[in-house]
Amino acid sequence: MRLKEIVEVTQGIPLSRIKVDDTMETEKRIVYSFENESSIIVPKLIEETNQNIPVVREDMILLNLTSYNAKKAEKGDLGKVIPSNYIIIEVKDKNIVDPDYLEWYIDKSESFERELYKIKQGSIIMSIPINEFRKMKIKLPNIEFQRKLGKVNSLNRRRKQLFAEREELLEKSLITINEEEMMNG
Repeated sequence: MRLKEIVEVTQGIPLSRIKVDDTMETEKRIVYSFENESSIIVPKLIEETNQNIPVVREDMILLNLTSYNAKKAEKGDLGKVIPSNYIIIEVKDKNIVDPDYLEWYIDKSESFERELYKIKQGSIIMSIPINEFRKMKIKLPNIEFQRKLGKVNSLNRRRKQLFAEREELLEKSLITINEEEMMNG
Protein backbone atom coordinates (compact mmCIF):
# COMPACT_ATOMS: atom_id res chain seq x y z
CA MET A 1 0.00 0.00 0.00
CA ARG A 2 1.02 3.60 -0.42
CA LEU A 3 1.64 5.97 2.47
CA LYS A 4 -1.16 8.33 1.32
CA GLU A 5 -3.69 5.52 1.80
CA ILE A 6 -3.04 5.28 5.54
CA VAL A 7 -1.92 8.78 6.57
CA GLU A 8 -2.56 12.44 5.81
CA VAL A 9 0.68 14.12 4.75
CA THR A 10 1.12 17.90 4.81
CA GLN A 11 3.97 20.30 5.40
CA GLY A 12 4.62 23.00 7.97
CA ILE A 13 4.35 26.70 7.12
CA PRO A 14 7.14 29.12 6.21
CA LEU A 15 7.14 31.34 9.29
CA SER A 16 7.46 34.47 7.14
CA ARG A 17 3.99 33.73 5.72
CA ILE A 18 2.27 34.10 9.08
CA LYS A 19 0.58 37.49 8.98
CA VAL A 20 -0.68 39.55 11.91
CA ASP A 21 -2.02 43.08 11.89
CA ASP A 22 -3.07 45.68 14.43
CA THR A 23 -6.72 44.58 14.34
CA MET A 24 -5.92 41.00 15.43
CA GLU A 25 -5.59 39.72 18.93
CA THR A 26 -2.22 37.94 19.02
CA GLU A 27 -0.23 35.62 21.23
CA LYS A 28 3.29 34.27 21.41
CA ARG A 29 3.61 30.59 20.46
CA ILE A 30 6.61 28.28 20.48
CA VAL A 31 7.86 27.08 17.10
CA TYR A 32 8.28 23.30 17.04
CA SER A 33 11.85 22.04 16.67
CA PHE A 34 13.89 18.94 17.49
CA GLU A 35 16.73 21.22 18.58
CA ASN A 36 16.44 24.85 19.65
CA GLU A 37 12.96 26.23 20.02
CA SER A 38 12.06 29.81 19.29
CA SER A 39 8.79 31.70 19.45
CA ILE A 40 6.63 33.68 17.06
CA ILE A 41 3.69 36.05 17.33
CA VAL A 42 0.56 34.52 15.76
CA PRO A 43 -3.14 35.36 15.66
CA LYS A 44 -4.72 34.23 18.94
CA LEU A 45 -7.51 32.40 17.13
CA ILE A 46 -5.30 30.50 14.67
CA GLU A 47 -8.14 28.29 13.47
CA GLU A 48 -10.28 31.29 12.52
CA THR A 49 -7.69 32.84 10.22
CA ASN A 50 -7.42 31.79 6.59
CA GLN A 51 -3.69 31.18 6.92
CA ASN A 52 -3.69 27.40 7.50
CA ILE A 53 -1.13 27.66 10.30
CA PRO A 54 -0.36 24.08 11.34
CA VAL A 55 0.02 23.39 15.05
CA VAL A 56 1.09 20.20 16.77
CA ARG A 57 -1.78 17.89 17.68
CA GLU A 58 -1.87 14.59 19.52
CA ASP A 59 -0.40 11.57 17.70
CA MET A 60 1.14 13.64 14.89
CA ILE A 61 4.43 12.35 13.54
CA LEU A 62 6.84 15.06 12.45
CA LEU A 63 9.61 14.29 9.97
CA ASN A 64 12.46 16.78 9.82
CA LEU A 65 13.39 17.54 6.20
CA THR A 66 17.08 18.06 6.91
CA SER A 67 17.91 15.34 9.44
CA TYR A 68 15.21 12.90 8.19
CA ASN A 69 14.46 12.04 11.82
CA ALA A 70 10.87 11.44 12.85
CA LYS A 71 9.26 12.02 16.24
CA LYS A 72 5.75 11.53 17.50
CA ALA A 73 4.30 14.62 19.14
CA GLU A 74 4.44 14.62 22.92
CA LYS A 75 2.12 16.39 25.36
CA GLY A 76 4.59 19.25 25.80
CA ASP A 77 4.60 19.86 22.04
CA LEU A 78 0.84 20.33 21.62
CA GLY A 79 -0.10 23.74 20.18
CA LYS A 80 3.38 24.59 18.88
CA VAL A 81 3.57 26.08 15.38
CA ILE A 82 5.04 23.68 12.81
CA PRO A 83 7.56 25.33 10.45
CA SER A 84 8.11 24.36 6.82
CA ASN A 85 11.13 22.15 7.50
CA TYR A 86 8.81 19.42 8.82
CA ILE A 87 6.51 16.98 7.08
CA ILE A 88 3.37 16.40 9.13
CA ILE A 89 2.07 12.84 9.20
CA GLU A 90 -1.32 11.99 10.72
CA VAL A 91 -2.67 8.44 10.86
CA LYS A 92 -6.13 8.13 9.29
CA ASP A 93 -7.26 4.97 11.12
CA LYS A 94 -5.60 3.76 14.33
CA ASN A 95 -7.16 0.33 13.82
CA ILE A 96 -4.93 -0.09 10.76
CA VAL A 97 -1.79 1.85 11.78
CA ASP A 98 -0.36 2.42 15.25
CA PRO A 99 1.20 5.93 15.46
CA ASP A 100 3.99 4.78 17.81
CA TYR A 101 4.89 1.98 15.40
CA LEU A 102 4.79 4.32 12.40
CA GLU A 103 7.09 6.78 14.17
CA TRP A 104 9.56 3.95 14.80
CA TYR A 105 9.23 2.66 11.23
CA ILE A 106 9.84 6.08 9.66
CA ASP A 107 12.66 6.97 12.04
CA LYS A 108 14.51 3.65 12.43
CA SER A 109 13.52 1.17 9.72
CA GLU A 110 16.25 0.45 7.17
CA SER A 111 13.70 -0.46 4.49
CA PHE A 112 11.98 2.91 4.92
CA GLU A 113 15.35 4.66 4.82
CA ARG A 114 16.14 2.94 1.50
CA GLU A 115 12.77 4.00 0.03
CA LEU A 116 13.31 7.56 1.28
CA TYR A 117 16.75 7.68 -0.33
CA LYS A 118 15.16 6.83 -3.70
CA ILE A 119 12.95 9.92 -3.65
CA LYS A 120 15.38 12.48 -2.22
CA GLN A 121 16.24 15.26 -4.64
CA GLY A 122 18.98 17.87 -4.79
CA SER A 123 22.71 18.03 -5.19
CA ILE A 124 23.98 19.66 -2.00
CA ILE A 125 20.99 19.61 0.34
CA MET A 126 18.78 16.63 -0.34
CA SER A 127 15.07 17.32 0.03
CA ILE A 128 11.99 15.14 0.02
CA PRO A 129 9.29 16.03 -2.54
CA ILE A 130 6.06 15.77 -0.54
CA ASN A 131 4.05 14.25 -3.43
CA GLU A 132 6.66 11.53 -3.88
CA PHE A 133 6.66 10.96 -0.13
CA ARG A 134 2.90 10.39 -0.22
CA LYS A 135 3.36 7.78 -2.95
CA MET A 136 5.97 5.78 -1.04
CA LYS A 137 5.11 2.11 -0.66
CA ILE A 138 4.84 0.72 2.83
CA LYS A 139 4.23 -2.81 4.04
CA LEU A 140 2.72 -3.05 7.51
CA PRO A 141 2.61 -6.00 9.89
CA ASN A 142 -0.69 -6.80 11.62
CA ILE A 143 -2.01 -4.20 14.07
CA GLU A 144 -1.33 -6.32 17.17
CA PHE A 145 2.38 -6.52 16.29
CA GLN A 146 2.43 -2.79 15.48
CA ARG A 147 0.94 -1.99 18.89
CA LYS A 148 3.49 -4.17 20.70
CA LEU A 149 6.46 -2.70 18.87
CA GLY A 150 4.96 0.78 19.14
CA LYS A 151 4.58 0.37 22.91
CA VAL A 152 8.21 -0.75 23.24
CA ASN A 153 9.25 2.26 21.13
CA SER A 154 7.18 4.60 23.30
CA LEU A 155 8.62 3.14 26.52
CA ASN A 156 12.15 3.36 25.14
CA ARG A 157 11.61 7.03 24.21
CA ARG A 158 10.38 7.69 27.78
CA ARG A 159 13.38 5.80 29.22
CA LYS A 160 15.74 8.02 27.22
CA GLN A 161 13.94 11.17 28.43
CA LEU A 162 14.15 10.05 32.06
CA PHE A 163 17.83 9.17 31.66
CA ALA A 164 18.55 12.62 30.19
CA GLU A 165 16.67 14.26 33.08
CA ARG A 166 18.64 12.16 35.56
CA GLU A 167 21.93 13.18 33.95
CA GLU A 168 20.92 16.85 34.08
CA LEU A 169 19.94 16.60 37.76
CA LEU A 170 23.18 14.81 38.59
CA GLU A 171 25.19 17.53 36.87
CA LYS A 172 23.29 20.26 38.75
CA SER A 173 23.85 18.39 42.03
CA LEU A 174 27.59 18.21 41.41
CA ILE A 175 27.72 21.94 40.68
CA THR A 176 25.75 22.73 43.84
CA ILE A 177 27.93 20.45 45.99
CA ASN A 178 31.07 22.04 44.57
CA GLU A 179 29.76 25.59 45.18
CA GLU A 180 28.80 24.73 48.77
CA GLU A 181 32.21 23.22 49.38
CA MET A 182 33.96 26.27 47.92
CA MET A 183 31.90 28.59 50.16
CA ASN A 184 32.41 26.50 53.32
CA GLY A 185 35.86 25.15 52.58
